[in-house]
Amino acid sequence: MASLEGIISLGPWGGLGGDRWSYRASGGIAEIVLRVEGNIKSISFKDASGLVSGTFGGTGNDPNDRGKEKKIAIQWPSEHLKSISGTYGRYKGVLAITSLSFATNLTTYGPFGTAPGETFSIPIADSAVVGFHGRCGYYLDALGIFVTPADSHGSISAGQWGGPGGDPFSFRVGSWIKEIIVHEGANIKSLSFKDGNGHEYGKFGGKNANDTGEERRIEIDGLSEHLTSITGTYGDYAGMVVITSLSFKTNLATHGPFGKATGTSFSIPIEGSVVIGFHGRGGHYLDAIGIHVKPRDMEGTISIGPWGGRGGSPWSYMTNRGINQIVIHVGSNIKSISFRDTTGLDSATFGGENPKDIGERKTVLINWPSEYLTSISGTYGNFSTLLTITSLSFTTNRATYGPFGTGSGTPFSIPINNNTVVGFHGRAGHYLDAIGIFVKPQTTI
Repeated sequence: MASLEGIISLGPWGGLGGDRWSYRASGGIAEIVLRVEGNIKSISFKDASGLVSGTFGGTGNDPNDRGKEKKIAIQWPSEHLKSISGTYGRYKGVLAITSLSFATNLTTYGPFGTAPGETFSIPIADSAVVGFHGRCGYYLDALGIFVTPADSHGSISAGQWGGPGGDPFSFRVGSWIKEIIVHEGANIKSLSFKDGNGHEYGKFGGKNANDTGEERRIEIDGLSEHLTSITGTYGDYAGMVVITSLSFKTNLATHGPFGKATGTSFSIPIEGSVVIGFHGRGGHYLDAIGIHVKPRDMEGTISIGPWGGRGGSPWSYMTNRGINQIVIHVGSNIKSISFRDTTGLDSATFGGENPKDIGERKTVLINWPSEYLTSISGTYGNFSTLLTITSLSFTTNRATYGPFGTGSGTPFSIPINNNTVVGFHGRAGHYLDAIGIFVKPQTTI
């Protein structure tokens, strides 16, 4: 099973404390709520349909360390979130996010937070942020983003890195990048490429006939192996700022480094992508370089439901990959529900806001990838004057888990085939008020 439709993961940046989490919006992100004082205590989101994410971070017991609430309202669809930047560093002994800024197609909000630390930014263009991921506990420990293309090419541009010399170049292929030809020495002299249809691109750089370097070739078959990213360095060579070294990363291996790794390093922690082109500057040498990437999978999801009541607040969760754990708290009804995907990312807990009625914990383990969730069924009815989910069952391609709860009320089920459940949505407050699913055709998983 591959990553979801049209989504690329960038980051996270920050520390390794807390628990992993993930949030995917079912529509555009319309609101971000931070709690801030010194560092970033917590973060939560609301999408354009009103679905809320739950809160990530802010679990400490110190009432004097909760921070002040800051809200960012994004006027989707005319305005959309493009990227983030910020800092991370030590705060009360914890390596956490110390400040954040949010860039849209119209403006930049922030920075929020004042504590110092290492800076991070994401030099990307033609993107729309559709979710976030990271780690959290007492504070927001780490943060990354999920992005999707926002341009007509269906791709995102990352970079460029290097110097301002030479002439600009840019290309995208219609098939895959099959061959990369590097001329190297103490720096990268030039690059050229060939795609799966035999079209050639470049040479970019290499105009100093007295310093052409040694030729190296990388072959990529496009079936089992595809190019995913680059890393390298740039610095001074012969009085110019140029690319001094490069490595080419595929889903199977890292080719390189080529050149001599001197100067400033660059990389981009990116997943779920395929490099379909390059851009940069070239003259006597390769002056600058960046990449055009597209999501590995472009199929869409379908929303089904929800069933249940209208109480609580709307919520939404979509996985980055498969779902392999569901945790529910159960009594006479379903008190709460949470999820974990196959990369170990946890969702927020939806429901469970009545501390006097939290129920008994039940865990469903799904043996992904040979087993995957295909549907749900259950009942909804009155509990303590509220219309809530009273029972749930989870169906995979191999078994049905449940029912959990009492099974009283109105039954619901989803007679669908040839699909995989990739997320959930609904409403939650004191209990799990309503639930529905996001599904994706099985043939594209």
